[in-house]
Amino acid sequence: MAQLSDDCFAFGGRLLSVDEAVTELEGRLTAVTDIETLSLPAAYGRVLAEDVRSDRAVPPRDNSAVDGYAVYFDDLNADVPTCLPVSGRAAAGHPEERETARGTALRVFTGAALAAGPD
Repeated sequence: MAQLSDDCFAFGGRLLSVDEAVTELEGRLTAVTDIETLSLPAAYGRVLAEDVRSDRAVPPRDNSAVDGYAVYFDDLNADVPTCLPVSGRAAAGHPEERETARGTALRVFTGAALAAGPD
């Protein structure tokens, strides 16, 4: 097997074959077959036996994944660059309460609740 000189897995020795790696893993791992109920701190590093679901939406509203601008799609012109005045801003914990007017853009920061209207 060829080994790259800058291989991040190369530690001065030869690389294991797949069969050798599987044998090594089988010798170090133990199958988990029982289910235990533990406190949250005691569960650190453990594997869940079943999905955990929240009884409420988290976050409670749709929010922005990145910084940007909220606009109405129909206000954009595909033929030429569109310039819209910024009518407000929304940040995480500080939503814009006013409705975004047609023909304007709302400055939106990461984590901000998305305003009604712009699509």
